[in-house]
Amino acid sequence: MLRGARGIGMAIGGTTVRRAPGKRPFIVRALRALWRLATDRAYRRATWAVRTAPKAAFQPFNNTRPDRYPRVFAFVQSRLGAASETALLSFGCSTGDEVFSLRRYFPRATIKGIDANKANIAVCRRRARRTGDPRVGFARATSVREEPAVSYDAIFCMAVLRHGSLTADAARCDHLIRFEDFATAVAEFDRCLKPGGFLAVVSSNFRFSDTATSANYETVLRRRTPATLVRFGSDNARLAPSDEEEVVFRKLP
Repeated sequence: MLRGARGIGMAIGGTTVRRAPGKRPFIVRALRALWRLATDRAYRRATWAVRTAPKAAFQPFNNTRPDRYPRVFAFVQSRLGAASETALLSFGCSTGDEVFSLRRYFPRATIKGIDANKANIAVCRRRARRTGDPRVGFARATSVREEPAVSYDAIFCMAVLRHGSLTADAARCDHLIRFEDFATAVAEFDRCLKPGGFLAVVSSNFRFSDTATSANYETVLRRRTPATLVRFGSDNARLAPSDEEEVVFRKLP
């Protein structure tokens, strides 16, 4: 899941309100937020998702874009085969960009997207109806507990098992998200993944290698760690920065 214009002043009632560079007065920020809520449907969805996210929920924010992780998608495609009739799961699919991007890499696959946000899934289903693709489907869910066991050839969990409010000055993460919930999530992915299948966990605030589930996997793709990514250990305390992030794992037969 999920989880402004620049200027130095604003005229209100004929008076220009000045601000220090980089920070707007509270009333200006509040007015801009109200205006966006009234006029920006995507912003309303994202705000609602943040406000209604349960305690310790993962990423409440709605950030997405088409083909956001081409290297990861192309790598899994190279292992499974572009023409294969595989079953793929996009966990935390937001408004569907990831699912429809995966369709271009896997034209014969059955692809399912799951997201906790009801509004996101409504958008996904409208998009799916426009494409008329019978092998694309969506469901609202906070986990994969309802998914059948050993049913997917690849599971993609991209920038989902994280929280966008965690920045480099955060000493701990358990006021927002917890390692134990991350470990539970990847164990559930493992239940649904076929032996030899691929699990992509990208831009997570936790390391897959710290979980007990990782003993059943081999790391098959790494990438340079994004400068903005903060990692936390199994004790929910911030880890020292690392140059490399493990992102794709193969389930051992």
